[in-house]
Order: sequence, then structure tokens, then C-alpha cells
Amino acid sequence: MSRSEPSIVNETIRVTRIRSSNRMGCIAYGYRIDAEAGINDRSTAFVISVSASTGSSTDVSVGGIYEVYGDARTVRREFDGFQVSETQIEVQHLRLVSPSGSQVVQWLSDNIPRIGEVKATKLWDELGERLYEILDDTDHGALSKLLPSQEVRNGLFEGWAKNGDRKTLRFVQDKGIPLDLARKVIRFHKKNTVTALTEDPYRLISFAGNWARVDDIAREKFGVQLDDQRRLSAALEEILYRVSSSGHTCATLSDLTRGAAKLLRPYKAPNELLAKALSHGRASGQFVALPVADGDMMFYAPGTFLIERTCAVFIESLLEDSPSSQRPLFATDIDAVIRDFEFQERVHLGMPDYTLNQAQRRAVETSFGKRFSVITGGAGVGKTTVLKALYKALDTLGRPRFQMALSGRATARMIEATQEPAWTIASFLSNVSEGELGGEPVIVIDEASMLDVLTFYRLANKLPAASHLILVGDPYQLPPIGAGLVLHVLCKLSSVPSVELTEVRRQSKESLIPIAAKAVRDGMWPKFSSSEDAEVVFLPCDDKDIITTVMRLYDTDRSSTQILGATRACSSAGVQTINNVCHTQYANQMKPLLAANNETGQIEKTGFCEGDLLLYTKNDWNRNLQNGCLGKLTKVYDEARMVNVGDEDLLVLRSAVGEALIEGAFHYILESDIDHLDHAYAITVHKAQGSQFPRVIVPIRKSRVLDRTFIYTAITRAQKQVILVGDVHAAQRAVELPPKAFSRQVGLDRMLLLQ
Repeated sequence: MSRSEPSIVNETIRVTRIRSSNRMGCIAYGYRIDAEAGINDRSTAFVISVSASTGSSTDVSVGGIYEVYGDARTVRREFDGFQVSETQIEVQHLRLVSPSGSQVVQWLSDNIPRIGEVKATKLWDELGERLYEILDDTDHGALSKLLPSQEVRNGLFEGWAKNGDRKTLRFVQDKGIPLDLARKVIRFHKKNTVTALTEDPYRLISFAGNWARVDDIAREKFGVQLDDQRRLSAALEEILYRVSSSGHTCATLSDLTRGAAKLLRPYKAPNELLAKALSHGRASGQFVALPVADGDMMFYAPGTFLIERTCAVFIESLLEDSPSSQRPLFATDIDAVIRDFEFQERVHLGMPDYTLNQAQRRAVETSFGKRFSVITGGAGVGKTTVLKALYKALDTLGRPRFQMALSGRATARMIEATQEPAWTIASFLSNVSEGELGGEPVIVIDEASMLDVLTFYRLANKLPAASHLILVGDPYQLPPIGAGLVLHVLCKLSSVPSVELTEVRRQSKESLIPIAAKAVRDGMWPKFSSSEDAEVVFLPCDDKDIITTVMRLYDTDRSSTQILGATRACSSAGVQTINNVCHTQYANQMKPLLAANNETGQIEKTGFCEGDLLLYTKNDWNRNLQNGCLGKLTKVYDEARMVNVGDEDLLVLRSAVGEALIEGAFHYILESDIDHLDHAYAITVHKAQGSQFPRVIVPIRKSRVLDRTFIYTAITRAQKQVILVGDVHAAQRAVELPPKAFSRQVGLDRMLLLQ
């Protein structure tokens, strides 16, 4: 990274984004404009830093135009030829040239056809506060030059007359409510916005999730006192929300006390305020408190308690294993089914000695005979083989069967491995009818380690009481993104029928990858090699050298290699940074992919070029594309063309801008796909769960997301070689500490034991 010498500048900047804002100041992004010279330079990024001594940072708003005077310097960052630069200004003087009008601009672009953000911004820039009067008075003449089309003006005035609310838009702007918040609040409360926020400004928390910003607005703009009951109730709700966002479903009194100390400042005795909040919260039903061991209490948000309690009751009902109302006429001979399956696999695989191992056989028998069961095991231990054998036995029952997974990519892998239909859990919940389920469906959930308690709650509400449920997964992989634990809890309870598979069949018995993975899983530091040709490698280096090392290794065998990162945004090891470097090095000089901008209608560069590796980020089952699919952009069209994305019997025309090979199959890249594409030279380990790659490179640095499950999951994605690069001490400490998921505070286990 390099910085130029500072120089004094005087620029006019339109603010496009607020990065942070508090009592100490504000950091905002924007671009240079000059109305007289016709300059509207979006290509040059400015970062302006406004200290509290310069002026009120809360007065800096998105869309506002400011005259900025201060010390400027250009900062350049470079990774192997990839260069990013931005101009940073330490503001000494700030003057508002034109108010943002951001709320009315966004309202117009959201609600009026053919009035996008660009046109709406131009209207405000030209007319300012007069725009409200023009809209109220339906003044066509005042807008005729800016909007020559009478049809567009008619739509604008009709929309404003029907839904526009000058009082509300001015209210949220006068109160300094940020644009993103104002949009959500107005959409929900509509013309009741002023009343709702005047009664309780902390209602903004429901739309923002940012306590500091909402607390500032409530205290500075609405005059809320430090010990106001509305503030205390909101703080308690925020603490319980933060508990949930950290993966827990409940909190201890110590958790609440620590949370109060952070949120209720600058009050000198936050514990007194917490006691007042708890007293009021208990009376109003704001939380549920349950006693646990040693006289302690666990505090739940009411909704979270209901969710976890419902899951426990559902699981317990399945564990009762009550007699079925639809027993088959003849009992299934499991041994015969397994023998027949083994014979078919011998023929299919050309392995005359092939048999299921004892654990696999026990898993088939248990999951067939019990209405609720769990199958666990690491990568390559034959979980899919167990499912295929189990399905042969379940076929004899003649019950409807639904296999599913949380992610589209994992679902696609189930389809490929079992040659049977599969669903994402979301599509199953939305699209499968009660009639299709029947009274006793068989439900199989793969990659169940990713299953959070809310998703399981939705399943529990949908599935019939006599369902046959099988969870399959590896509790040592990355935990659910959402709150709670399901698989992790169930596989530790003796009351839950569970079988663990341990014999690795994917790699040869001589392979070091499963040995290293097992060591990590058990909290032991494995034996890594420092040779780049070895099977399991760790190359220590400083954070600043991670990307250079990763790129050098990647360049030796790009076709077989997948880079797996922990997070998207990190300058030294993030997926986004690595993708930018790879794009610049391998594809930036190739033919760019162009598409129409929905806002302006202009043809613009999309950031992708011919040859780029692609990650598809939504589920489009009609085209057999799932969230997490990987591919390569193979051809870019000179201009968009209409193509058929249907089949021989159904013509479905769409506008395409290129072609790609995704998961080995040809696909058109449609203009509508652009917002659902990322570069895929590097992907997160979360995106890689359920997948395998011949060679894996894993950048490692100290961070809050680095733990044993991350390293274990990354290692088990590799088939032939895994190379870790970076902070060896941080990695070793992460392996030796218990997985963070196992320390989540959940109530499901206690609730099941009490049933």
C-alpha cells in the first residue's frame, strides 16, 4: 500500500454511502460533481472523514452535496499487478451545498414507473424543496423540461396523489433518519409513520438492527432520556437479539449484564437500569426465564423459546415410535435388501469384494427401523452409500419420500449421487402440498450440520406427526449460520438413535488427508509438511504475503485447484480480494461481458470477462442452476441476443449476453443472471460444504471466524492435496480450542431431557 503526500483540496462531493457514523465523527463515500462544468465523475472514489469538531456528523446524509475542504491524499493498494486507488480527505471544513432529499428521491425511484434513481436525483437537484409543492399542485409546466413525456408526468402525479406523503418524508428527513431506515419504516407504517415513531422511536430497531444509530436518533432528535422505559425495553430486546445473532438461543444473567454495560452507557449504573428493564420485561412478557443448574436462569426471547420448544416436542413425538397406522402386509427383510444392494454395487463398480462395512449396515438397519434417526460421519465415509441402500429398503414400504438439503448445491449433489429427485428445504416448505406428503412421509435431510433451529421449526410445523425423519451430516463441519444447533445436540443424546461412520472410503487408506482431518476434528495439531508437493501442507507466512503465496501456488495447477477462504471482505486473505487479483491476472485483458443497466438502460461493463470463473448465487431449477454452482465464462456476445432457455416442447425466450460451462453443462448467461454471479477463483468454505475438489488452497489468518470447524471443513474438501497458507500459530490455536459451535447456549438438549 502506498500513500501520496497530502495536499489541500476544495471539492464538491455527492455522498453515496455512509460507512460509519457516531459521536466521534463520520466516514462517508462519494464522488466529485461540478454542475457548472457538467462534471458528474462516478469513476473516482472519495472517502471523506468528518470529525465531531468539524461539524455534526449526523447532518451528513446519503444524496447530499457538500463542499469539502481539507487534506487529501491518494491511497493505492496493489496485489500482483492488481491496483485499487481512492482519494481520502481529512475534512477541515464542511458546507452543505444542497440537501440530499434522499427520502423523496428514493420514494420516487421505488414507487413511480420509469422514474429511476438517476431521474429522481436530477429532479431534486434542479428543484430542491420546490419539488414537494410541484407534486402537491400537479404542476406539469414546472416539470415539462425535465420530464418531457406527459405519460411519465401523469404516472408521477398519480402515484404521488395516491401514496405520496409530504409530511412523512419531511419528518424522517428532519429527524435525520438514514435513508435505508426511512424506506423500510415508511413501507411498513405508511402514513402512520410519524405517529408510530413519535410514540416510540426505538421501533426503528426492528428495521435497522443498529442500536448505536437508533439510540442516537432517539436521544438527540426525539429527546429520549437515558432511563426512559422505552429505551430500557429496547435495550433488553437488542441484547436478546444479539444473543441470537451470535448463534445462541438463550442468555444467562451475566450475558444480559455485559450487554447492558455496552448499550446503556453513558449511564453510570447500567445494572440499575437492567434491573428496571427486567422487572418491566417480566411483567410485560418480554422474555421467558427458565431455571437451570446451580440456581442460574436462562433468558429467552419469547419467539425463540417457542421455536425451540416446538422442535423439542416434535422430536420427542417421533422418538416415541408409536405403531404405524399403515404397516406393510409383509415385513421387510433388511438383510436380503442389503445383500441385493451389495450385489448391484459390485456389478456397477466392478469390485467383486464390495460390501457395506458394519457401521454402514447398522446405519441402514437403524434408520429403517426407527421413525427418527441420525447418521453422522466425516467426508468420504460412505454416508451417501448408506442412503442408497436405505432407499432400497424404504421402497418396500411404498411411502412418499423427500430428500433435501439446506443449500442448492448440496441438493444438486444429492440428486447426482442418489439419482433421485431432491429439494432445497426452502422449496420443499413452499411447494410440497399436504396431499403430496401423505400421512407418513419419509424425510431425509443431508448436510444437516447446517440446519438451524428456525428452519427445523418450520419443518416441524409442516411435517405430519407420523413422519419418518433421518438427519445426515457431520457435526464437526461449520455450524449453522442461523441460531441454535440441531444435529450437534441430537447426536450426543443417548435417547436419539444415532450411528457414526468412521471408515474413509473416498481416499486410499494410505492418504494423509483423512488422517489430518481426524486429528483436527479431535483437537490435535496434525503433521503438516512444508514441501509444496506433499499431500497435506502448511506454508507459514505473514498476512501481507498470503495473497502473493496463494497466487503463486494457484498458478501451478489452476484447473484442479479451488481456493477456499473464511470471509469475503478481508484485504489480506478475503475471497473478494483474491477474486479481484485473479480476475486482473487471468481475465481482465479478455473480452468484457456487457449488459444493460436496468436503471439507465445503458450498456455497461459487468466486471466479468471471457475466461472468468463464475459462482452462481441463486436457485433456478428450471435451468438446473443452483446457488453455489461453479463454472467458467466461455463466450461473450458482441451484443445481447434472444435465446431459448426452454426445451424442444416449450419455447422460452430470454436476452442472453454470453455462454458458460457450469458444473460441466452448457448454459446461456442471461442479462437477468448478472446480479446473481460472483467470481469463483476463491469461494468461502461455507459455499464449499458438500463439495470436493482435487486440490485445495486455504489462506489462514487470525480472525473471529477462524476455528477448528473451519480448518476441518476446508481440509475435508480436498481429494488429493490441501495447502494451508498463512498464520500457523493462529491455525494451531484454533484447532486446539473447542469449536465455537459447541459453546453455543441452546435449550434443545435440556428441553428433550425434560420431555
